[in-house]
Amino acid sequence: MKKLRRFLVLTLTMVFVFLGTSCADSCQSELDPSTFDDFAQEVFYMVIGNDELTLNYLFEHPENYGLEHSEPSLPTPGLSSGFSKMILNFMIGRVKRYDYNKLNKEQQMTYNIITDLIEKINAKSTEMGYLSNNYLGSYLGYQAQLPLLLVEYNFRSKLDVENYLKYLDLVPDTFQSYVEFENEKAQHGYGMPDFVIEKVVKQCQDFVAEAQTGNHFMILTINQKIDACNFLTADEKVYFKAQNQEKVNGPLIEGYRYVEKELPKLKGMAKNNLGLAHTFTSDGKPIGKEYYELDFQDTVGYKMSLEEAKQYIDDKLAYYETQLAYYRTLMQTDATFQNEIASYQLMQQSPEEQLTYYQTAFQAYFPPLSSAPLITVKYIDQAMENHFSPAAYMTSAIDNFTEEFIYLNGADVILPDGTLDYNYLYSTLAHEGYPGHLYQNVYFKSKDVSLLRKVLKSSGYSEGWATYTELFSFELLRGTYSDTFVDFLIFQEEYNGAMYSRLDMGIHYDGWTLEEASQFIHRYAPNATDSAIQATFEQLIEVPNNMQMYFFTYFKLKDLRTDMMNLAKEDFDNITFHTYILDCGPAPLRFVEEYVRAQYE
Repeated sequence: MKKLRRFLVLTLTMVFVFLGTSCADSCQSELDPSTFDDFAQEVFYMVIGNDELTLNYLFEHPENYGLEHSEPSLPTPGLSSGFSKMILNFMIGRVKRYDYNKLNKEQQMTYNIITDLIEKINAKSTEMGYLSNNYLGSYLGYQAQLPLLLVEYNFRSKLDVENYLKYLDLVPDTFQSYVEFENEKAQHGYGMPDFVIEKVVKQCQDFVAEAQTGNHFMILTINQKIDACNFLTADEKVYFKAQNQEKVNGPLIEGYRYVEKELPKLKGMAKNNLGLAHTFTSDGKPIGKEYYELDFQDTVGYKMSLEEAKQYIDDKLAYYETQLAYYRTLMQTDATFQNEIASYQLMQQSPEEQLTYYQTAFQAYFPPLSSAPLITVKYIDQAMENHFSPAAYMTSAIDNFTEEFIYLNGADVILPDGTLDYNYLYSTLAHEGYPGHLYQNVYFKSKDVSLLRKVLKSSGYSEGWATYTELFSFELLRGTYSDTFVDFLIFQEEYNGAMYSRLDMGIHYDGWTLEEASQFIHRYAPNATDSAIQATFEQLIEVPNNMQMYFFTYFKLKDLRTDMMNLAKEDFDNITFHTYILDCGPAPLRFVEEYVRAQYE
């Protein structure tokens, strides 16, 4: 069940809509393809907007890209207006004035990404904003992510330190806006379930409790960062450390206490404590299933119906059930297989050493990187362990090729006896590090492509790729273990992934209740406890399509590889196949698949 707790922790790219000058309907002449790159650069500036937090994470030297610093602000919720959609449609109108066939391959992918962005926004009604604006939540809530975002805020200049302190001042008003929006959602029939409220409140209580010990990790960590700032004088360091302590114990804690006090007042207001299929508009019209399907398409990057998607996963499950029967027989009859299952240990070295090993071992399967950044593995503070995923890659700046960071959660990777869970870390480090998130990010930011493609990222591509490489890491075990055992390791992950994918569809599209979900789970996991099923059910209710981001996309990438192997036969080469995917960058997977198939065909 650990895999269920892995989430995309940080989404640093924020999309902002700015006003522009519209063009009359008659202004429909075809645009010169030579101007397309300039147009894409204009869209890039619109996407980046004036968000200082995004600027700090994405660029070490924003001035080199024509970007200027702005006053710090934190994201706040709200429904998109019809006017903002009109402005976006102006942008897609300009895009479509370019002849797609006259653009080169790189420009065509940029074209696809821009049109996809606008189409996704247009597809959803204004009221669906109540379903997509979830700033408070037990897993992906901003109150859970903000401490790490602030701790990792880059101090490259005195202005950065001053801006960090300003972000602390913004927390009370920002968190108040989150609670007020949750109240507005509840008034319109989209209230937060009580079990989510309780988890969010517990997070806030834990966060405040640690502050009262006097050793809050945000004070200790930031003090260390300030001491390392060689651009500050000794007096400035003393001043900024005092300011940090004052603001952590002041406005930051004030914001968490506000949520802790006010959010429980919304308990009992939720009209739906089940999946999206049971969600209706304020005037009683069904909205949840349609929203789930649109969100599914956004997440996985394929324009397929939920009925098609369900059949796709049902076919996977039917196949895996036959495989399960095969492995059960082996467990009873094959002594070698039995011994491998009983005693395997996939790695025996530190996380840093394993990542170094991967960089060499995967050279036969994946294209080389143009740079070799220093990879640092950190452990999150104990105060955050219960509210953080098992591991996370911190996306590095587009213009930073020297260092990368991976976070591990000791609660998930350290066993009760104090040793590391090596079997879990083996695939987790491949997912987060090499050749997963870290490798893919470093590879693509080295490419000479539109900056827009480096900031507009499809989560389905990113997590699908990371899950694909995670399972691909088992290929390195062949020779050390039998092929049958390696195949079994892959089978387990795929079987569980298909089950979670279908369970998510059942809850949010078919409208399964807890009892129906329990029956489904027991079919594939007969020994699952009631408490584990309840926890899984609640988690899937809170974060629809999260499982699809990892597993549905994985299946599509693996199917693509199988198809290309069958097409190329003895000419198939892993490095070539993976290069095609990586060169596309984190675009919606349907475009990636089209590109890869075109290269082979």
